[in-house]
Amino acid sequence: MTNSEVSDQILKDFNSANWDGWKSAIADNAKMEDMATGQVAEGADACLAYAQQWKSMYPDMIGTLNNRIESGNTLVEECTWVGTNTGEIPMPDGSKIPATGKSVTVNNVLIFTFENGKMTSFKNYLDMMSMMGQLGLAG
Repeated sequence: MTNSEVSDQILKDFNSANWDGWKSAIADNAKMEDMATGQVAEGADACLAYAQQWKSMYPDMIGTLNNRIESGNTLVEECTWVGTNTGEIPMPDGSKIPATGKSVTVNNVLIFTFENGKMTSFKNYLDMMSMMGQLGLAG
């Protein structure tokens, strides 16, 4: 499988909440960085928990790939995510914001690296302010 095909499968598995499939594409030592929150997850289980957290906040969330740039073992992807906030939103300080019931459309850029057919790192550059505004929580 090419890196693009692995990334396509990761997105498909996220959209359908196929967590076994999602995790099978992630290296055991993978690292995730969420640039909007400063959250870092190290290891496949922690990266999986990060992805599952999004589905717990937005169970119907679906991502769409809009653009991809590939160079060697690096993919840069622009995506759009649409979902309804029906789950609590965990905050960096450990508190939780109750579900708003509001729908969001959020844009982000993901930077992935791959080795041996598995994702080894990803950085999520998310438009957090737009998302919080759509939820009625900012601006």
